[in-house]
Amino acid sequence: MTRTLSAALLAATVTLAGCAGLMPAPGADEMAKIPVVRYGETPSAGGDYVLLYPAGAPLPVVASVSGTLISKPGLARMEVATNRDVYVYKTWLSFDGKTWMSADKAVGGEFAITLPGEKDSKSPGTMSARFDLKP
Repeated sequence: MTRTLSAALLAATVTLAGCAGLMPAPGADEMAKIPVVRYGETPSAGGDYVLLYPAGAPLPVVASVSGTLISKPGLARMEVATNRDVYVYKTWLSFDGKTWMSADKAVGGEFAITLPGEKDSKSPGTMSARFDLKP
C-alpha cells in the first residue's frame, strides 16, 4: 500500500493559499524594491528578499531515513535543476520576476513513499517528489 503524503500537503497548501488568496498578487513595481538573491548567494543582513532558482542551476536535495526503529540510518544527496527561472517570495511565485501569482496556482505536486518489499516482498522502498507546472 503506497503511503502518499499529498493529501496532508495539499490541505496545508490550500490553507496557506487561502490566506494568500485574500491578498492580491504583488505588483512589479512593489517587487522591484525587494532584492533578488540567487540560490547559493548570501542575502543582505535582515530584510526580505526574493529567492531566484535560475534555470539549469544545480539544486541540491538531501533524502534521509532515520528514527528509533532504524538501526542503520541512510542519507542520499542528489541534484535537480529547474527548466526555467523560478522566483519565490513568501507564498508568491514568478517565472519572469515581474508577474507574480500565488505559488499554488502555478505549481502542483505530490510526495510519495513506499516501504521496502511493499509491492512484492523484495523491491526497494521509494521516496519520490513530483513538481508540475499547472496549465
